[in-house]
Amino acid sequence: MKITYICHACFLIEYDGKRIVFDPFCTDETEALAKVPQLKNPDFIVVSHGHDDHIGSLFTFAGEKTTVIGMVEVCSFVAQKGIRKTVGMNMGGTVTFGDISFTCLRADHSSSLDGVYLGNPCSFIVRFGEKTVYFSGDTGIFYDMKLINELYRPEIGIFCAGGRFTADVEQVAYACNRLFTFDTVIPMHYNTFPPIQTDITKLPPLLEKTKAEILLPYQSWEC
Repeated sequence: MKITYICHACFLIEYDGKRIVFDPFCTDETEALAKVPQLKNPDFIVVSHGHDDHIGSLFTFAGEKTTVIGMVEVCSFVAQKGIRKTVGMNMGGTVTFGDISFTCLRADHSSSLDGVYLGNPCSFIVRFGEKTVYFSGDTGIFYDMKLINELYRPEIGIFCAGGRFTADVEQVAYACNRLFTFDTVIPMHYNTFPPIQTDITKLPPLLEKTKAEILLPYQSWEC
């Protein structure tokens, strides 16, 4: 499995010939597509919520074979905008495609675009064969994360860390130390815009057992 950080909260995961894009948004779409052409027409695009900085590049990246996965309201919205293949979900639901499964779970945030309510925000547990990834979307921390860990035991956490609109570095560290048992955490959603400027180097010393994999834009990590 190969995980590539694109920008902000956007990631590309490649597994067994499949390409999955999470929260498609790039500050420079032309650069992103030039550096990572695999972003175009992926097998799946996963959307955690409807804010522009998580869905703004969806229509650029999606192609004929792309299936968009997200809350029913998000999927209804993008279908009305011309996306042909969508799979709407809601809290606790799971959809499976071969040995990849997506489970929709709680996130504490909001979700709308241009004044249109787009359902609850969510996080995802994604199983790639025997590997399990937790994608937090935008959220603060909450104690039920411990229940998510007990049920799914994700080895990898991709976790928002920029503060102000989401959890900050200290909260991410607490979640890793007390609520999850990740082997590796990959921070996201920081330093893209002035309100979420963060010294991410403060995260690794706060972690007791989890390793922080801090990726630069367009950098990949294989596991």
